[in-house]
Amino acid sequence: MCDNSYPKTASWKEDKDCCTWDGVVCDQTTRHVIGLDLSCSWLRGPIHSNSTLFFLPHLRTLNLAGNCFNESLISPEFGKFKTLTHLNLSYSCFSGKIPYEISHLSSLVSLDLSFSDGLLIETPVWKRVIHNLTQLRELLLDESDMSSIRPNSLMNLSSSLTTLSLNYCKLQGKLENSILCLPSIQTLDLGFNFNLDLGSLPKSNWSSSYLKFLDLSSISFSEKLPDSIGNLKSLKHLDLYNCSFTGSISTSLGNLTKLTYLALSSNNFSGLLPLSLFNLPNLSSLYLDNNQLVGPLPNHVSGLLSLKDLYLSSNFLNGTLPSWLFNLPSLVTLYLDGNQFIGEIGEFKSNSLEHLDLGYNKLQGSIP
Repeated sequence: MCDNSYPKTASWKEDKDCCTWDGVVCDQTTRHVIGLDLSCSWLRGPIHSNSTLFFLPHLRTLNLAGNCFNESLISPEFGKFKTLTHLNLSYSCFSGKIPYEISHLSSLVSLDLSFSDGLLIETPVWKRVIHNLTQLRELLLDESDMSSIRPNSLMNLSSSLTTLSLNYCKLQGKLENSILCLPSIQTLDLGFNFNLDLGSLPKSNWSSSYLKFLDLSSISFSEKLPDSIGNLKSLKHLDLYNCSFTGSISTSLGNLTKLTYLALSSNNFSGLLPLSLFNLPNLSSLYLDNNQLVGPLPNHVSGLLSLKDLYLSSNFLNGTLPSWLFNLPSLVTLYLDGNQFIGEIGEFKSNSLEHLDLGYNKLQGSIP
């Protein structure tokens, strides 16, 4: 997650005003330190309770993401930052129980504790987080252990929540599918909670028109994908990998013209490929592999100019490879293996292609 990593504190000089230090933001009037961004700063070792960090009572934003705190505990002293609105401790090698004191940060708008080394969230802490952190708009806890948390307690989170990211959190049990109907939600990631039961997707009255990112991968539905999915007109990222969907792929997905990422891999989809998917103008990644799709690829497409990744492996697709497939200007990865394509391989016109698999088909002729 660190595109620009360097030790910010190495440039700090005690004879200089700390408000000029890299990563430090001060209030222009009071000169109090109100912001500290030490993300990706090569910080190592535990943060002890007597650290000078906790002598900054006026902090509003604190970002320590992308460091490595040696699988140490998150200090209860973090609970002293009463004015904190944004706290980011993601990708920072914390472990153990999330301290009860985190629930004291009642001014928090954004809390990101994602992708550490197995942080544990216990029920008493979770209940206080829900009760006290009523200003939350963003909550990211990916790869935390929430196995003891009742999933339906998520319904008690603020209705103003715009981001809820709980990927691979070991959630288990029944969760009302009305979680998909939060009025302000823009990012919802519940993927890889293998024992989470959402019942079925709503047939209507989906979440607000704001939803841009939806990941429900590896949550089992064992039903058809409802046409109502096509009502999410703002959606840019849709991941329904390994959800046990059956039947044909809804043609209503063609209404999602803002989609850049669509993953429907490893389901039980059958029938023909919807032509509407091949006319999405902004699509960058399309994953339809490991299904039971049949029939040929379309002869003509009007979209896919931005397509980089196309995965159609392990289906029952047939017919010849159409000419447009060899003319996609941005294509990087093309996997068509494990189908029943016939005919010859055309000449690829683009220089962007890096990964190609045409194996286990019925292709013939010379290799161009």
